[in-house]
Amino acid sequence: MTTFTWLVHRDFTSGITQMRLAGALTDTELVRLAPVLRRCLVEEPLALLVELDEVTVVSPIGLRVFAIISGAGTGHRPALHLCARPDTPAGRLARDGIRDLVSVQDSVLDATKLVEASPRSPYRWHEYLPPRAQSPAQARRLIGTACRSWQLAALADEAKVIGSELVSNAVEHAGTELDVTATRQAGAIRISVRDRSPRLPTPVSRSMPAAAARRGRGLAIIEALASDWGYAGLAEGKAVWAALRLPD
Repeated sequence: MTTFTWLVHRDFTSGITQMRLAGALTDTELVRLAPVLRRCLVEEPLALLVELDEVTVVSPIGLRVFAIISGAGTGHRPALHLCARPDTPAGRLARDGIRDLVSVQDSVLDATKLVEASPRSPYRWHEYLPPRAQSPAQARRLIGTACRSWQLAALADEAKVIGSELVSNAVEHAGTELDVTATRQAGAIRISVRDRSPRLPTPVSRSMPAAAARRGRGLAIIEALASDWGYAGLAEGKAVWAALRLPD
């Protein structure tokens, strides 16, 4: 049986993430693939394009994992497009089985054109920032503008503090280029900061030395203000995110 592999390419400028799959997509491999798909989506791209032309074995029911993970039809989520030629086994199964749940395009080029031609989502704001002292202030401006555009000015102050702390932590501890993304999802504002360092954040604990605790106080502020927060290790660094629940 052909070994199952995947290759992920992220373009934060265009907002498009591409994933090329190859090999036998069995139920076992779907279990391995699911967290990889989630890690791609945690970065809040405009769209995730999954190429299936080189997939040799596909379960029609198993393909529904793409719809489940993308949250199809729920809230403001990144668009997910499956890309497969109609004459391939995966292409035929995708069109017969899940085309009503997930977009299926003939090629990555067709899907890219579709994303580029679509109006920019008003629910996603993104900015690239360098690792410098002015970056937290730039993040605050971006997040404040996003909140006003969503008519959520009442949450702007808390959201700006969270974004500022996420960026400050990344500048101090990662020291790499940053991607800041603010999105409005179903029931929440979500702020994500992606850097290029593999070092994962360490929440403050009572047993920490005082100096280390002071360095980690940004995460303590985030924990106090956010409804939820977390992080995901990526092939090219990590993404740290926090969410603010919308008022009922």
